[in-house]
Amino acid sequence: MFYEGELHSSGNNSKRPGHKHDIRREFHKQFRELWRVDGNLNEWMDYAAHKAVPEFQRIADRHGKLGYHWVPLVSDETFTHCSIDVPMLRPGKVGGLILDTDIDNRLKTLFDALQIPTSQSQLPETPASDEDPFFVLLEKDSLISSVSVTTDRLLATERFIRKDVPDSLTLSLAQSAYRDHVVLIISVAIHATKTTLDNLHLIG
Repeated sequence: MFYEGELHSSGNNSKRPGHKHDIRREFHKQFRELWRVDGNLNEWMDYAAHKAVPEFQRIADRHGKLGYHWVPLVSDETFTHCSIDVPMLRPGKVGGLILDTDIDNRLKTLFDALQIPTSQSQLPETPASDEDPFFVLLEKDSLISSVSVTTDRLLATERFIRKDVPDSLTLSLAQSAYRDHVVLIISVAIHATKTTLDNLHLIG
């Protein structure tokens, strides 16, 4: 998965209640495409291959919540969990991961955006026309079994130098950069707690 844009710490999301869902929408598009092109998943998308309702629609029907129909890739019902690897490019110096508690809070925002939301306050009242069903990675973020994070400096300065500050190129990076701008390239490995016919296509 790929994401480029603002990633606020979880403590700041009260100022932008829709922030997590904005990110969730970006991932929805990518997961919908994954289900379409993956050789195993697209069989569950094929109406012609099913006498009744295709499997992705059954999943969506079972995960109706908060006015939406969700299609999680990792869920309790498929006995799956996952590990996540997150290279994070951001403005600022390389390193500082251990001391930077803000990164931890920003990861909480990311993980919330990867799961079915737990509160209506995060969502518009109704899904957009291309969001029914809505594809996500996780039924819930407790299904993340391990996380690896590496940080590096985002060198493409034209992506985050503020255009609204006069002479911004003469300011320090801390003053001129959009501090919350990140580039993420996320890798996910899915594992099974119990191998079944319903999860072989996920862990293969």
